[in-house]
Amino acid sequence: MDIVMQSRKKTVSPSHSWQVLERARDSIAGGDSSTMRVLPYHLPLVAEHGIGCRLWDVDGNEYIDLNMAYGPLLFGHCPPRIIESVTRQIGENGSQLGFPTEISMRVAEKIKACFPGMELMRFANSGTEAVASAIRLARAVTGRSKIIVFEGHYHGWSEGIFHRYHASLSDLPPAGFGAALPGTLGMNGGPRDVIVVGWNDLDLLDRCLNAHLDSIAAVVMEPIMCNSGCIPAHEQYLQGARALTQEHGAMLIFDEVITGVRVAAGGAQEYYQVAPDITVLSKALGGGYPVAAFGASRAIMRVIADGSVFHGGVYSGNAIVMSACEAVLDDVTANRSKIYDHLEAIGRQLANGLDEIMTRFHVPHVVHQVGSIVSLFLTTDEIEDLHCYRDVRRHCDFDKYIHFQHQMQRSGVYFHPNQFETMFLSTEHSADDIATVLDRVEDTVRCTLVK
Repeated sequence: MDIVMQSRKKTVSPSHSWQVLERARDSIAGGDSSTMRVLPYHLPLVAEHGIGCRLWDVDGNEYIDLNMAYGPLLFGHCPPRIIESVTRQIGENGSQLGFPTEISMRVAEKIKACFPGMELMRFANSGTEAVASAIRLARAVTGRSKIIVFEGHYHGWSEGIFHRYHASLSDLPPAGFGAALPGTLGMNGGPRDVIVVGWNDLDLLDRCLNAHLDSIAAVVMEPIMCNSGCIPAHEQYLQGARALTQEHGAMLIFDEVITGVRVAAGGAQEYYQVAPDITVLSKALGGGYPVAAFGASRAIMRVIADGSVFHGGVYSGNAIVMSACEAVLDDVTANRSKIYDHLEAIGRQLANGLDEIMTRFHVPHVVHQVGSIVSLFLTTDEIEDLHCYRDVRRHCDFDKYIHFQHQMQRSGVYFHPNQFETMFLSTEHSADDIATVLDRVEDTVRCTLVK
């Protein structure tokens, strides 16, 4: 039993959330099917339902949700247009037909309109599946074996690429790049032929490519790092990575599981005007339903189209998730400017507000924001900015952030207690909602962070 929960058990009567989690541990390993939802330092919270930007737990507590299910809920909880599309599909046509469907074709065409580089694509059930397939595809097309990834970037938990992306500083290669460490026990030597490089440093990437000349199949990156907090790419970094991969005959894979459809209709590649060879999408694409896609040019995807490279999945592209995707893409296409202007505005409001409050109360911090993705980093000292994973490890005060998050959760605002996890906003968050969040932040900072 974790320390946070022990201390709460001694001082307060067990909540219903507590009781449900205790009971769940008898049937579900750890109490939930994702470790990130039941980390040792979480305050107990078992969700009952959500509407718009708000969430209620089984104890009846209401929260302004700044997590949005780790990013998928671009249109908030229970968006009517998605519900209508899904229930119509289930009620009139069926959830899983076991044959090709017209709706999957329509969704693919709508994705192509937003991501022109995805001339052909395949659907999958999760980002992990889609990334694994994208890596297999790159290796097959190039005839090479090695993959470059970046410190602090997460690309799912498959054997092919799951590395220790939150490694301690002492475990990171002193040269700035080196063999990736296994992400968990039981990987039997995996991930094989994976090299990890420091982020946001073109010289490091160039040196790594030259050190492994003619053996790199692909460079895989989050075009906006969102798994060690939100850390945007430096100006010209993505363009430089694009040029280096082309020079070395390696493919550039953008893992847009988080950023796709969220930061722009065409994801980070539209936002920054950089085209990868292979794109992976998930999360916001389904608006809360489990879907992913990977795609590339016809020339690259031909080995999947002709069956040379296997890709399958009983539930891949099933009718339920396709109906959700279609509703998301129809709304995004029809209301592009309105949606992304609003998300940018409330993202900036939250980021600027957090920065102003922390500055006024002399709390060392850094705030990053790209559209509706916001990160607050509480730091051990005053620093100008954070540029890479190592900066976050060196300068961030994780214990202080956990304490801050606990008090914010008690005040009715939820975001994840690990500052590696970003905050996500939705179209359902209003300027008034953000103002309420900032009022509670100010009260919490005054009471808990000011010495």
